[in-house]
Amino acid sequence: MKNIIKYILIAITTLSFACNNTQKNSDEAVEVGSDDTAVMAKVDAPAVADTTTKISVGDQEEAHINYADSIDFEKYEVGPQKRVANAPIDWTSYPEAKDFKTRITEAYKDNEVNFGGYYVTSIFGCGASCIMGFMVDVRDGKIYDLPLGEENSCLFAEDRALYNWMSRLFIAGVCKENVDAKKVYYKAYLWHEDKKEFEKVDESAFLKK
Repeated sequence: MKNIIKYILIAITTLSFACNNTQKNSDEAVEVGSDDTAVMAKVDAPAVADTTTKISVGDQEEAHINYADSIDFEKYEVGPQKRVANAPIDWTSYPEAKDFKTRITEAYKDNEVNFGGYYVTSIFGCGASCIMGFMVDVRDGKIYDLPLGEENSCLFAEDRALYNWMSRLFIAGVCKENVDAKKVYYKAYLWHEDKKEFEKVDESAFLKK
């Protein structure tokens, strides 16, 4: 009987030692660093998200193209203009524009001159792949159409309504024939101040060499 009890005690002691040793080794595997800071070892940190916007083309990736950089707006610069207070909007100059009175009024009130030296634009959606808009002359409040709408929309548009305050050049759209097309074409217009109208202009006249 004494021998049996002796063997049992030896077995219990051996098992207890093995458990303690396993726990110690486990602790050493999961605790790294100093200052009592415990971190999990062998656990991969979450990957940092790549926030760079890229366009995938087959197996290649290329950066988004800023088409405005290739357009020579300065070629049609109007030069520095004397700042004048906004004249009241002349709704009689374009009675149909009253259908969009709220949009035009808000843009005219909130925006600075942003096209052709003297005009404030108001641009908004008119359906899928379509935008439309007007511009108001701050000198006399007269309203004019911008060359947008259905006739100047394109299903595969890379960019739309490119213009700036000091130029008479207005790019209605940068378009592609289909989603996979590499080449783009431009729907572009030039504002003639004396005629008070837009005329089409070919891309060869404004693309930088």
